Amino acid sequence: MAKNKRREARERSAGRAPQQRPAVSLFRRLAYPALTAWAAIVLFFYFRQNYFFRLDPFFAPLWLANLGRASELLKYVPQFALLGVLSLFAFSAGALLLKAVAGGENRDFSALDWLLFSMGLGFGALSLFTLGLGAAGQLNRTALLVLLGCGFGAGAFRFRADILPRLRGLDGELKALRFSSFDKVLLLLLLFAGAAVLMLTLSPEIFFDSLVYHLGVPAYYINEGRVLASPDNLHSASPLLLQMLYAAGLLLSGDTLAKLLHFATGFWLCVTMFAMGRRYSSVTAGLLACVIYAGMPMAGMNLGTTGVEVGSSWFTLLAAYALVLFSAREEGEPRLFDRTLLLAGILAGLASGTKYTALFAVVAGMGLMFLRRPAGPSTGRAAFSLKQALFFGAAAGLVFSPWMLKDLLFHGNPLYPYFGGLFGGHKVDPYKWALLNSDCYARDLHAAFSSFSGFFQFLFHPWYLTMSGAGNADFVGPAILVCAPLTLAAFYARPALRHLAFLAVAMWALWAVSTTMPRYLLTDLALFSVIFAALITGAPSAFFRWTFQGLLALVCFYGAQWVDRTAASQGGWRVVFGYESRDHYLSVQHQSYPTPYYPAMEYINSSLPRDSRVLFLGESRGFYCGRRFITSSVYDESPLVRFARESATPEELEAKVKAAGITDLFLNLGEAMRVDQTYRLFGWDERSLKVFDGWWNAYVRQLWSDTSRGPDYYRLLFVYSVADRPAPGPAPHNYLDDLYLRSLKK
Repeated sequence: MAKNKRREARERSAGRAPQQRPAVSLFRRLAYPALTAWAAIVLFFYFRQNYFFRLDPFFAPLWLANLGRASELLKYVPQFALLGVLSLFAFSAGALLLKAVAGGENRDFSALDWLLFSMGLGFGALSLFTLGLGAAGQLNRTALLVLLGCGFGAGAFRFRADILPRLRGLDGELKALRFSSFDKVLLLLLLFAGAAVLMLTLSPEIFFDSLVYHLGVPAYYINEGRVLASPDNLHSASPLLLQMLYAAGLLLSGDTLAKLLHFATGFWLCVTMFAMGRRYSSVTAGLLACVIYAGMPMAGMNLGTTGVEVGSSWFTLLAAYALVLFSAREEGEPRLFDRTLLLAGILAGLASGTKYTALFAVVAGMGLMFLRRPAGPSTGRAAFSLKQALFFGAAAGLVFSPWMLKDLLFHGNPLYPYFGGLFGGHKVDPYKWALLNSDCYARDLHAAFSSFSGFFQFLFHPWYLTMSGAGNADFVGPAILVCAPLTLAAFYARPALRHLAFLAVAMWALWAVSTTMPRYLLTDLALFSVIFAALITGAPSAFFRWTFQGLLALVCFYGAQWVDRTAASQGGWRVVFGYESRDHYLSVQHQSYPTPYYPAMEYINSSLPRDSRVLFLGESRGFYCGRRFITSSVYDESPLVRFARESATPEELEAKVKAAGITDLFLNLGEAMRVDQTYRLFGWDERSLKVFDGWWNAYVRQLWSDTSRGPDYYRLLFVYSVADRPAPGPAPHNYLDDLYLRSLKK
């Protein structure tokens, strides 16, 4: 109060009328203490129910504890170099595509925005080009190198005219950035979190979903030399934009490069959040948005694998950014076929190609376009908005269409396995379909709205999720729940934040009524991170700003420590720093890697002819197999069961096996025993089992086995050959019969 009076006295002495400070509403006076109290309540219950803040903050992270062996990291230099090559291709191709889409001098975005949109378009183009190589039957390293060469050539040809001027502008924009002391603290936190994730990234891939389809399906395509139907692996029907990026990485090097590609999308996601936060608030807001997102342990744990959620978050955020740049534009006449709106639609289509739930961004974007009313005469505004929404949706649908076309050709349903009643196509067994929905945490709307307790659980799901989640797929951490009430304030902020809030809330609503899987929400949480950061750093209350900024920085620190402890428990860091060989690591059990199967892959890759095709039994993880293979997901029926049911005699079954090109069998009995009781891998009936037994006894002979056991693993691995004619000698023991008899006893 004294300071205000002194300032007023100085203004009067200078002959100026005292400036009146804007009145602060009662609502605003109460809001900040209420938000602070809410944060205290959340943290109190979170500390009581979760181990998160009880980690030792002084525990040396892996990268620091092993600093003396940092020279071991030099073995990854080739992979980082190849990542640079693929990134340079994406930049070169994306810059040319951006000019074609958005024009040479688009006033909606800055030089940094130009870089980000170029990278997004370029990585999306690389994925679709790789898909095109596969569709043409040219999915090989030579064809990919030719593709990369063409991209570099086109970029070099237009470098001086189209790229160099933009790079000069980018250089000036970056030099103009100024970072406060607190900003530098946030940067250090992000580097700390990135180093923890990098330990996971450089470790051999053991994430179950990756081995089944994120890497398993690209490996299947590469071994076949083309994109081919995999009717017995339901996961192959998913949109595979990121997986085709991984295919490019596998062609050039291996799974480490594929993992680094996902890590790179996390880096560009952070740069995008920084650009948005800086535009709509400040440099601090941009960094704080990254800190909020990095503070969620499940984000770091997903980024350290060849998952898809973080990459999907980047493409979704780019689409939302471009859409808001258009929708919140305050100058110029509204145009239907606007270049920035077209860019937003293309990016939304690329985002949708990362996974089906990313289609929520398209639906939310169309809703924003329809509800938004552009400036101008009121007559015909609704029709104009509808046309803009349809234009945005059509652009997204066109870019998404290759994945629909693939499913239509391979499965008879453009959105397989969903909407089978509408589109038809291959049917999924009802029992397996129920298991799939259960494993994907599909929302039971009847249970949610048929009782008060169900509705209460639905309404307060963010609270229960935050308090109970602590696994790889659901560890959100406390930051999002602490900041959640700020969403209401976003609708009273500037237009850009209001539109971002609409997109975020609409995407959350679509997620909430379809699934409860937290990992699928990561795409939306990137938008919320930007919104929360902008509102916190722009708050007029210094106490509120510093309280929340400090709290979020602390959460990020503990989140990084949690990811580091996860990496330590999985043990892959021992391979990174040279304490353990890669082969030995993959031969024993780890978190998310039960019943190890890698020793069988070593035998198959070294001993079977290169033209072999191996049918996997009891094992859905196909990655690491260097021969052509056929795997069945746990939601699909094994081809061997189907062939036996469709055959009248063992000889007829043999003819079907040979028609499929199958030369060998691989059985992971340990994995089959683990999952068979739930997923019913081998649905024999009496007649088909009799046909199968006759075929097994006549045509199958054992080549190799590993039945070893250790303190932290057991292996029951068998490789068999399939003879062209009845083979002499006794048949190997039929463990599939044993599994069937065991299931009958249960």
